[in-house]
Order: sequence, then structure tokens, then C-alpha cells
Amino acid sequence: MSLKVGEFSRLCQVPVKTLRYYDEIGLFAPSEIDRFTAYRYYALDQLPRIHRIMALKELGLSLEQIAQLVNSHLAVDQIREMFLAKEAEVQQRVQEEQERLALVKFHLRQIEQESAMPALQIVIKKVEPFHALTLRKIFPTQPDVDQVGHDIQKAQMAGLIKNIMLPMGIAYVEEFTRTDLDYEFVLPYDSASIAAVPLENSGTLVPRLVDGIEMAATYMHQGDYDALTDATISLQRWVVENGYTLGSEMRMLYFRGPMHRVAPHEYLTELQHRITKA
Repeated sequence: MSLKVGEFSRLCQVPVKTLRYYDEIGLFAPSEIDRFTAYRYYALDQLPRIHRIMALKELGLSLEQIAQLVNSHLAVDQIREMFLAKEAEVQQRVQEEQERLALVKFHLRQIEQESAMPALQIVIKKVEPFHALTLRKIFPTQPDVDQVGHDIQKAQMAGLIKNIMLPMGIAYVEEFTRTDLDYEFVLPYDSASIAAVPLENSGTLVPRLVDGIEMAATYMHQGDYDALTDATISLQRWVVENGYTLGSEMRMLYFRGPMHRVAPHEYLTELQHRITKA
């Protein structure tokens, strides 16, 4: 079945101008050209080739490289592998841009708040030591941290983790960084007799006695986890402005979150920052 160039253009989602150009350079020719009218006609069985050409173009290959590949009858599996590699590259780039956008938004919010810092209800208190199952690692990126959180939730739903008290996360931070995050998952227990729990993909939760904090600046934050960074910065600023020295340990005690099946604005998290007198 012969198709006019406009019909073929709609089927393959390639502009007519592009089809004509590919014909001119010898990359993709019509199945026939009317010798009297010079009209171009295409066939349905040409669709796989044009789709391969456009797919390879999306991978960033030059037209010369594409010509070599399609003329060598590149297999579908080979194209799939190339696209999987490209997909991973694009996802990485999107993640980096999302992180950059979040950082820009953060700095803008801080500029807007310079004249009126939020009034926080900060409480200075002592935190007692406690027994817990913990897993501490240096995580390459935040998504790697999140993956362990998902694995812990799976273990809880499977009944491998029972009777824990309020879960906690501890960030050990000397300076700001978006990579190589020193983070510890902490599942408190009211007993010292706890067995280690292997996770599906993330290592093993092991029992340990978590040190207490002689002096912690604490703030109860209600709202989405996306707002925790701003709340943490406000807490840290309060600490410095009130004559204390920030420690490198920041704890997040999760009173209410996704596992409680509540809306994000109802999440309740206590921030506990280790401090000392200046």
C-alpha cells in the first residue's frame, strides 16, 4: 500500500520537511516517486526503519552515525540496550536538575525570610540513651537513603520488624553536601534483647545502645517532609542566635508519617539538634 508523504508523516510522527531532507542526503528514501508529478510515496513496511532512525537521533547520534547503524541492520535488542543506557543518563540529569531547582528555591525562601524569621517554639532538653535496631552508612545520594527507608517499610509490613517505638533518623553532618550522606536509620525498642534484622537489599539492622544527648535543641514540625530542610535551618539559626554551638548530629523523630496513612500536612516530626553552650 502506497502512502502520500503527508499520510506517512502522520503515521511516523516525523515532519514532511524532515522526510524530504533525509531523502536528499540518502538516509531514508521514499518507496517510489511518481515520474510525472514527482510526488513521494512511502510504504508501511518502511515504518520500522524511520522509527529506528528517529530513535537513534534522540540518543544524540549524528546522521552519519545513524546511517551506518541502520544500514548494518541493528537488532531490536541492541537498540533497546542503547535506549536503556540513555534513559539512565537522562534520569540522572533530571535528578541533578531537580536537586539544583530545590536548592535555588531554598535560597529564595531564605532571602524572603531575612526580614522576618519564623517564630519557633524551641525546647532545650536532655535526651536519654535507648536501645534500637540501627543501620548506618555513607549513602551516595538521597535516593539511596530513601531506598533503605522503603526496604525497612517492607520488612515492617512482612512482620520482620515488630513492636518498635517511634522511628528515628540521624544525620551526621559537619558541612552541607548533596552526596556521601552519613545517615543512620534508628528503630528504638524498650528492651535490650533485640535480634538483628536483614533487609531485602540494604544490609542489616543491628542492635546497639544509642547515646543520649546532654543538651538538645528540639522543635516539633508539622507538615510535609519537603519542608523539613527549612525547619532545620530555622532551628539551627535559632541555636546560633541564642548563643549555643551546633553539634554535628541532627535527629528526626517521626511521630506521624506515611505509615500512619495521613495527609502530608499532618505529618509530625520532632527535630533534635545536639548543641553545647558557646
